[in-house]
Amino acid sequence: MYLVAAKQAPELPNTRLPVGDYIADILLDARPTGTIYHWIVQRVSSAAIIQWGQEYSFEDANAAVKVYLESLTNKDKLKKAQG
Repeated sequence: MYLVAAKQAPELPNTRLPVGDYIADILLDARPTGTIYHWIVQRVSSAAIIQWGQEYSFEDANAAVKVYLESLTNKDKLKKAQG
């Protein structure tokens, strides 16, 4: 009997999403106990973290980032409209 290693799906690389005045990074954290995707939102040219979270899949992290970035840009639009 021969053991053959199963091929795993390739892990997605770290990703940066720029939206308006913000950037979001999705970072892969592969550990023996499982894979976690950390996501971090910052204002462009700032080291301060506005929001962060963790998800078990890239798709979930990407969706969470998009929802959060959309809420930030909507808040910015309202502030600008109010003057």
